[in-house]
Amino acid sequence: MSSARGPRDRRSPAPRPGRAPATRRPGHRPGARAVAGAGSSAAASYRHTPAHVRRLLTLVVLVVLMGLVVAPVLSGYLRQRAEISAAEQQIEAEKQEITALERELALWDDEDYVEQQARQRLRFVREGETAFTVVDDTGTDYTEALPGMAPVSDEVLADSPWYGQVWASVRIANEGLPETKEP
Repeated sequence: MSSARGPRDRRSPAPRPGRAPATRRPGHRPGARAVAGAGSSAAASYRHTPAHVRRLLTLVVLVVLMGLVVAPVLSGYLRQRAEISAAEQQIEAEKQEITALERELALWDDEDYVEQQARQRLRFVREGETAFTVVDDTGTDYTEALPGMAPVSDEVLADSPWYGQVWASVRIANEGLPETKEP
């Protein structure tokens, strides 16, 4: 007989190098696998998972971890870029405002412009000129008193500067009110 085993030889396999020889346990059938607990079955199924699936799972886990690390950094970067963009827009708007104010300031160096503004805003006139003020160009009479208000006298509508008209209206408004007593 030869020492090589044939296809029909059912003897127990020869011990592998580096392993202790298997001992037979009572009730153990050769070739039958033992049923283990859940922990060892997961390990056993992992050992039998093909290598390309394990590599794919490892790659997916690494990509997820990298995403978790990079996401906060990327969101901070994008938020800062948005803030920088908003600040640049605000700076541009303020530069335009400064330019407009400088143009207006340059206008005030012109004597004719100053005179025009004094006439329009403050109703100033030169000596010998007559100022006309149109109170109401529709013809409606506003001299009637509204309910609960004191009537407006002709003194308020006289040719006086605006601040004089305001002070006169304050005096007239206070005339009809009872005196308040301090406690």
